[in-house]
Amino acid sequence: MSPRPPIFISAVSRELRSARQLVANTLTFLGYEPVWQDIFGTEGGDLREVLRQRIDQCKGVVQLVGRCYGAEPPTMEVKNGRVSYTQYEALCARERGKKVWYLFIDEAFPIDAHDPEPEELRELQATYRRRIRADAHLFHSLTSREALETGVLKLRDDLTKLRRGVKQWAAGVAVLLVVSVALGFWLLRGQREATQELRETKQAMTAMATEMAKFRQGLTDYPKVEAQVRQSKTEDPAVLQERVYQELSKKVGIDGNVLRQALPRLAENLRHAPDATSYERANASYFTKDYPEAEKAAVSAVEEAEKAGKPEIVLQALEIAGWSATERLQYADAMRYFRRAEKLTDIQRDPKEWALVQQEIADLMLDQGQYQEAEKLLERLLDLRVRLFGPENPGTIRTRANLAAAQLTLGNPAEAERQYREVVKITEKLFGPEDPATLTSRGGLANALSDQERYAEAEAEHRQVLALREKVLGAEHRDVLMSRHNLATVLSRENKYAEAEAEFRRVLPLREKVLGPEHPDTMMTRSNLANVLAKQEKFREAENEYRAVTALEEKVLGSRHPDTLSSYFNFALSLARAGKLREALPLARKAVEGAREVLGMDHPSTKRYQILLDKLEKDTGRH
Repeated sequence: MSPRPPIFISAVSRELRSARQLVANTLTFLGYEPVWQDIFGTEGGDLREVLRQRIDQCKGVVQLVGRCYGAEPPTMEVKNGRVSYTQYEALCARERGKKVWYLFIDEAFPIDAHDPEPEELRELQATYRRRIRADAHLFHSLTSREALETGVLKLRDDLTKLRRGVKQWAAGVAVLLVVSVALGFWLLRGQREATQELRETKQAMTAMATEMAKFRQGLTDYPKVEAQVRQSKTEDPAVLQERVYQELSKKVGIDGNVLRQALPRLAENLRHAPDATSYERANASYFTKDYPEAEKAAVSAVEEAEKAGKPEIVLQALEIAGWSATERLQYADAMRYFRRAEKLTDIQRDPKEWALVQQEIADLMLDQGQYQEAEKLLERLLDLRVRLFGPENPGTIRTRANLAAAQLTLGNPAEAERQYREVVKITEKLFGPEDPATLTSRGGLANALSDQERYAEAEAEHRQVLALREKVLGAEHRDVLMSRHNLATVLSRENKYAEAEAEFRRVLPLREKVLGPEHPDTMMTRSNLANVLAKQEKFREAENEYRAVTALEEKVLGSRHPDTLSSYFNFALSLARAGKLREALPLARKAVEGAREVLGMDHPSTKRYQILLDKLEKDTGRH
């Protein structure tokens, strides 16, 4: 049984689609599962049997009684006479002993635009409305969306009786239930003067609207808060999610546990709500991790906000598009979005917003292998963060660690070591020796030591980090796998090839399982495994791995990414050692051409690639 009792919402879609969605949103917040005809299709033929089956599964029916008659069955039942499908839904429910609540839509209610029905159908619906007016189930006529929202709230006591035997969803709707309980108590009191009734109704509507607005604001703020938390400190995904809800709770004034239960339901409703804006759909889709749809909706929101002259929405929508593209590993698209967002930020007006966008750009530069540009930007960003927020600010620490990573890749391991040691000192002080941020920094420090050929120190550091991570996170955590990969790399540099191969073979299937075969970290492990195989003169196995990994890297990262260039070089070197000089030559050329463009003529990798190319050209007689 579903933990949320299903309630069928009956309405003529052409007239009351938006009103029905509002009812669905309110029922969802109260802990019920809204169901209606559009959800399960409108196949040709007679739909009455389909309706009967669906209504049988529901606890009750809420019918919005409007002025449209709607579609009707192809034949007429004697017992009911001529009725529309919408009228039949209520009649069927009552025949089966289901509770039916009629919400009477007044002439003043803002309905959806639609073509008028024939006079005959309008008269049939008018007759139905007159009959319903005299029904004991009738609630007050509804003249506005706010009144409709409150009308649904008034059903709470009746709805609660239907929840017997069904698991309570109290945590997710605690705040709203407080409001509705108060309203229910008001409904049970005796007669009141009209002025008192009006005042309390208005108060209930205001309270409900306020809570709804807070939840919507929480959903709107979610993408940016997630980005800020992610930028501030390396976290396990579950811990990061917890911190996001903590920050949202502070911003909107609703308990984090309540947000955790309510926001997923709100997000699903907004994604499909006909009256939701593109910006709201972008936020909702991002929250539900539907990144392609989030990016699409965000681009639409940018266009709409630009036409409306709302630069703040343009900026936020561009950021959502950028984050969505990044999650899809579409780094070039993400960079375009953030470059556009950059033009809307100002370091003097809002340095925090400027720094957030610049950090995203720097991270994308690192992801795309643009290390020289990233280093320059990160140096500027680090200087700003230190001056404005201090050296121990989480965002400052993250920027310093990223700068160290760029310096390491650019062939400056001594400076990278200096930066990493500073990060380790600060993170150990602030977070402790076993915190993910501390261990990530120590892993970077070990890599810097390795690049200075201090292999024994690097191996010892990697082993300590691996032991701590495995203790805290478990054997298959992505950070543990990163430590194993780094340890294997050092073992290979120490010529401990058998040990290195064993570690890489242990890591590769786990990374494929946890991250996927096309994740950059998985491809890096596969490339390094190929290197170790080649060093042991297992050339046929190495060649198979190189062919597979270079194809993946070209697809995911592009032919100019440093990881791809490194694989070209190593593949060429392996082929040359196997005596396949002519096959090695074009790969070496690709490596050199790309390195000159991306890393520069003076980079150690460029020089190393050039030496191999010169030798191959000489040995093959090609210049």
